[in-house]
Amino acid sequence: MYGVHEKQLTRGLLIIFLFIFAFQCDVGEAQGKYFEEAIYKNEYALSFYPLYPPFIGDKTTLKLHTFKPAEKVTLYSDRAVEIPMAYREGSWWGEFEILEDYKEGGHYFTVWIRYPPTHPPRPPGWFSRFLEWVGFKKKPIAFWSKSIVTYKTVKKIATPEEIHLPPKITFEAEEEIVPLVMEEAIELEMVSPEAAPLLIKGSQSITFKTRTLEGSKEGYAPGTIQTREETLRINISGKAAETEIDATLYRTTATGVTQVGEKEEKISILMRRGSTEVYLGDFTADLTETEFARLNKVLSGGRVKGDYGKWGFTALYSSPKGDAKFYRSYGDGTQGPYNLGYSPVVIDSERVYVDEMLQKRGDAYTIDYQAGTITFIKRVIDAKSIIQVYYDYRQTVYQHSTYGLRAFYKPSPHLKIGTTYLDDSDSLSGAREIREGMAESPVDPQSHYVVGADGSLVSENISADGEIAYSLKNLNLFSSSATKETGRAGKLNLSSTLGPFGITARIKRVGTKFQPIADPDPKQDVWEYGGGLSFRPSSLFGSQGDYAYQKYIQSGVVYKNIYKTARALLTPERLPSLEYRFSETDESNDPVSGSQLRRVITKNSAETIYQFGVLSSSLKGTIEKWLRRSPSEEVTDYKRVNLGLATVGLEKITFSSNVELEDRKEPSGLSPQRKTYNLNLSATPSKQYFISSSVQIIDDSQGGHTNVTDLAYRAQPSQALKTDGKYTIKSVAEEFPTTSETVSKQAGSFSFDLRPLHYLRLRYLYKPNFTRIERTKTLSYNNEKQQAEINLIPVKEALIGLIYKLGRGFNIYKNDYPDYKVKEKTEDTDSTLYTLKMAPFRILSTEFNYLIDNSSSTTLASTQEPYTYLDGSGKTIKFDAIAKTSLSEEFSIDSRYTYQKIDEGTGEASSNLVNTKSHTASLKGLWNYSQNWTFSISGAYSRTTDYILSQVTYTVSPGLGFIYRLGETLRVDFDYTYSKSYAGMETEKSNYSLKTRYALSDFVNLTIQGEQEISSDPDYKLTDITGNIEITL
Repeated sequence: MYGVHEKQLTRGLLIIFLFIFAFQCDVGEAQGKYFEEAIYKNEYALSFYPLYPPFIGDKTTLKLHTFKPAEKVTLYSDRAVEIPMAYREGSWWGEFEILEDYKEGGHYFTVWIRYPPTHPPRPPGWFSRFLEWVGFKKKPIAFWSKSIVTYKTVKKIATPEEIHLPPKITFEAEEEIVPLVMEEAIELEMVSPEAAPLLIKGSQSITFKTRTLEGSKEGYAPGTIQTREETLRINISGKAAETEIDATLYRTTATGVTQVGEKEEKISILMRRGSTEVYLGDFTADLTETEFARLNKVLSGGRVKGDYGKWGFTALYSSPKGDAKFYRSYGDGTQGPYNLGYSPVVIDSERVYVDEMLQKRGDAYTIDYQAGTITFIKRVIDAKSIIQVYYDYRQTVYQHSTYGLRAFYKPSPHLKIGTTYLDDSDSLSGAREIREGMAESPVDPQSHYVVGADGSLVSENISADGEIAYSLKNLNLFSSSATKETGRAGKLNLSSTLGPFGITARIKRVGTKFQPIADPDPKQDVWEYGGGLSFRPSSLFGSQGDYAYQKYIQSGVVYKNIYKTARALLTPERLPSLEYRFSETDESNDPVSGSQLRRVITKNSAETIYQFGVLSSSLKGTIEKWLRRSPSEEVTDYKRVNLGLATVGLEKITFSSNVELEDRKEPSGLSPQRKTYNLNLSATPSKQYFISSSVQIIDDSQGGHTNVTDLAYRAQPSQALKTDGKYTIKSVAEEFPTTSETVSKQAGSFSFDLRPLHYLRLRYLYKPNFTRIERTKTLSYNNEKQQAEINLIPVKEALIGLIYKLGRGFNIYKNDYPDYKVKEKTEDTDSTLYTLKMAPFRILSTEFNYLIDNSSSTTLASTQEPYTYLDGSGKTIKFDAIAKTSLSEEFSIDSRYTYQKIDEGTGEASSNLVNTKSHTASLKGLWNYSQNWTFSISGAYSRTTDYILSQVTYTVSPGLGFIYRLGETLRVDFDYTYSKSYAGMETEKSNYSLKTRYALSDFVNLTIQGEQEISSDPDYKLTDITGNIEITL
């Protein structure tokens, strides 16, 4: 199915591009015939009265004779002025006034002709007739033809001879607006205000790379390596024939000799006409109105939706992007990452719940689809919270199809009836070969469908909704006698109000073998019933109670749960509200592991809320008891106090905070305490100030300390001072060779910019980055960077600068369990850069840089006590002198001198590894011969002394090049450099570089770059060729 849609889309895009090409060719051909006396086209002939060419400033009569019957003809001038045409005496007549500001010469008309519709035979299929009946399938419409005809205008120099015209023409009373298409081939612009332009945008990029090595060069593999990358993006949007269109095609491919070919593509086509919508591509089947016949899964295929007031439908035919999986676990007291178990994960397929509350990606968590991990953003997940993730694993065994149909009908405003059919089955195409190739744990192809009916009734005093469903799952499509699992499910919910009283009742029954579509861990053999009673005599007081019983089988475990809740609310006007809540949960098994525990959780809480002005405060007290009766009776008591404060109704400031204090008494007799602080702040009082923060701090006397912080700010109190920064703290789990440790990862970036005087600028940058192990309170990683800058501008032609950088870093030896104190490697750096830039004359600019760079390091040499280390040190001194001169507009010379001294050593000596000194001088001249040609000639000389090897190497590198430009259409850059070294290290190299950029048109750019390096000692030839073609609409 997906391949068919891809071919249809590709074919459609090809037709569009051919139309664009033909249209532009037609325009070009027509513009070449400006001065034809008689104007004939393939479909019509156009005449001018009283004389051709017409005079500027006169009103001329136009006669257009079509060669086959037409229903309507409309012309538009090259200034987008509509010229209505009326039919008389076998031709179409109209009048056009050529204004005085028209220029003498060529002009054109856009001609639209509407031909009578052709009536195709009636579609044979009932579904096609149904689509036509509901208004989605377009009925036969008239065909519009568009063309461009050119003509010539002249200045008035004589009175034209009177020519007899037909009787006075009369125009139609109601003229139909005809779409106007200008010369932009990619935009069909409608004159009608209700219509939107149809825009085609996109690009295609093809890049190829070839690298060939003949001989041997260090760091390169011999032979030829070829790669090609291709990317296509096309978007079509707008409205045509009362149908809104939004189509997108994205495709990227990468192939190479030494790599596995990769291909990614995404196609989406959305068409909407009235209340009907058609979508082709990747989408989420959001059939979530029902419980038993629901589907919430990422699919690839087609979907049709329609809502016509009293009735509507949704139909889909597609293939799933992956296999449904689930993950269920308690939190571990960190943000993650939590490994889902299967990877890669289908993009957008995950649904993440924490304590049965749906989480939003980007706000609450991030997901690594390739690795299959979830990490929460603003908080840690404690050991009592349950994480549930439903997702699709990006792999299926057999070819698979998912299709379904849902329809609803509303016979009255209070009643709605719906029915759903879903089918999710493997394909038998090639299935037997796949099955025979499975060596272990073979899986047979299966089929699965669910059909259901539902209804809801809402009236003034009573409301009801119910659903029934039937499922059938064939466990082996190869065998006619294979096991078939059938199941039934049904539920009914009722609610009613009798004055101040409200009553609710519910019952659900799910059979032992009933399975919803795409549910990897369904609840089966379900018995649920319950009810509630509420009392609301006035707006001042209300109360509610509820009871529910639940029994089901999940993953082979029988669960029996009882839920009891009660609530009372007092809301006096202008006084604090008061709410009391009671809940009791009786669980037979652990909801994550399924082990038997017979646990009863009882909660009693009271909360008061008061709003004063723009602030709202809350105070809540909770007493909670966890009683576990199996395998032995254990009781854990909790006492909590919550204090909250938040802003209400402010636009520039949003603030919310909460402090929770908890005392708990554990079965062991211990009484640990826990403090939780939450803060969220976002403030933008003015353009100069901004702050955003999210903080969660947990201090548990038994579980330890965790901190999750996300802080960002920007401030500019004056023109002379500005600062910005960000800082993040994450509490995550990190794997060590022996254990998994909870660590705090902290990273930040702060910048301070001070300009006390217009000629003085001070700047300081600070970037901390470290990881701390919470158990040992020691750092396992550190990489700290600091930078200070001073820039002095005494005059506008000179700048004096100083930049100082400092770096400190280390990482620990991860096998040093349990202390994790032994450092595996340390590295400290500091560097100072002095710079002077001057432009004493308009033709001369100079730059001088002096750099001193020092480094020291230690590396663990033995992993047993006593630990020993290898010391390392390094020092680099570098001086640069640069001068650029512009002798004239045609000639310029750039020169450079570099001195560099490099020392690297161990603890035994400071220069026993590297001890070199080099002097390099280079000169480059440029000659701008013309606007098209620029020539260059260069030369470089270097002298390098290696004191360890006691050798001196001289290198000479002459070179030449040119640049050719042809406006914005063509640019060619060529450079050649010859390099030869003597004495200590004798080498000889030739480097060629050629880069060409050619704009074939406004939409097509071609870039080709070739580089070749030829060496005689060592003997090798390295060739790199890179090409890119980019087509942009």
